[in-house]
Amino acid sequence: MTKYTTFIQIIAGYLILTLGVSLIILSNLGAGAWDTVYVGLFNKFGLTIGTWSFLVTASLIFFNAILSWEKPQFKSFIGTILASLGIDFWMELVFSGFTVTHYPYQILAFFTGIILLGFGVSIYIRPQLFSGPIDGLMIATAKRLNISMKTARIINEFLALAIGLLLGGPVGLGTLLVAIFLGYAIQYGTVLLNHLKDKGLKII
Repeated sequence: MTKYTTFIQIIAGYLILTLGVSLIILSNLGAGAWDTVYVGLFNKFGLTIGTWSFLVTASLIFFNAILSWEKPQFKSFIGTILASLGIDFWMELVFSGFTVTHYPYQILAFFTGIILLGFGVSIYIRPQLFSGPIDGLMIATAKRLNISMKTARIINEFLALAIGLLLGGPVGLGTLLVAIFLGYAIQYGTVLLNHLKDKGLKII
């Protein structure tokens, strides 16, 4: 895979995953734990959801370095920037003034969002060029507290959820469903990409 196709793949992955994030937020059924923080900050202080996504995750890059006593993973800024731009592209431009009010459409938007989020993640992680700040926080927490990655992830997710709840973010049943189904969406997205690759689609 060339650098050009890798770059296209990463951008495509982030465009798809941020579309998924945006649909989940618009469904009003509850967003992912960290997304509740971004939306809560947006509701409290203005700016944009993408801007808060950037500020929070960029801060995590340096916090992770302090927590693990290592150099900041500056490559993670690539994902941080792409995620913030993608969220604002969908929320501020494409879906500006758009609301989902009827319950059946909310459910459709929510589960479509989970599928797209999982598929987008499975695309962007394939080159394995960098890890996201939230994944970095999981690793740093596990090292610092000498606990498993799974336990560290659960602690971080509940912490983000608590902050999002305090900020008035969109915490709901959907928040739990994202936690349950996202892993499956990423797994099946990866299986699909592997199948497409076997069929000769070289870009992925």
